[in-house]
Amino acid sequence: MLTIAICDDEKPIIEKIKETVIDTMKNRDNEYQIVEFKSGEEVIEYTSTGENEIDILFLDIQMDGMDGMETARRLREYDRTTEIIFVTSIGEMWSEGYTVRAFRFIEKPVNRDIIRKNLSECLVEIVRKRGSFLIVKTDTGTRKVYSRDIVCIEAMRKMIKIYTRDEVLEYRYTLTEVMKNIEEQLFVQCHRSYLANLIYIKEVGSKDILMKNGLKVPISRSKHKEVLEKYFRTIGAEI
Repeated sequence: MLTIAICDDEKPIIEKIKETVIDTMKNRDNEYQIVEFKSGEEVIEYTSTGENEIDILFLDIQMDGMDGMETARRLREYDRTTEIIFVTSIGEMWSEGYTVRAFRFIEKPVNRDIIRKNLSECLVEIVRKRGSFLIVKTDTGTRKVYSRDIVCIEAMRKMIKIYTRDEVLEYRYTLTEVMKNIEEQLFVQCHRSYLANLIYIKEVGSKDILMKNGLKVPISRSKHKEVLEKYFRTIGAEI
């Protein structure tokens, strides 16, 4: 599920962006939720524990307390994937925004067509970045599960459990089949029955791996060195 966040200290602007997001998303297949914040501090509180993630953030620059630019800098200390769309009336801040890898800038007063255009382009970019996916059949139909949304995968005989950021799915796959269809560089086989997504690892212990969502994944003694090497390479790539 996509999480689209709006952070602004002016309620009418939040409502205008929210209405446009709902209108833009109604003809798309994406499952999504909208979360609202009235300050940068609330954004950091929501995301800093690792339990909540934001896919797209509409972020006002001029706010009391922590402004939008400082919020983005703090967010980038631990989050490299959120797409930030700044909402601002300060044109001279635009060049500074690229230091936090902002996706777009929208000028105030906000225009619905511009919001819609930037949101649509951002959704395309997210799909491009998420890359490979698994096709999973569920009770409600067929789903695409993107590699970058998978926290870990557990093999159980001829079934697998896919732990995503939002849910747990079961499907008739083998671990070998899964490994052919996911983005290989994102995952490490930490146990004969488990694959862990490197970008969701919080801590590597001697017997298990703590994921950012609190899930613990077992690690084999024979796999420990490989897991550590890949994990530290991933951290290095993100710094």
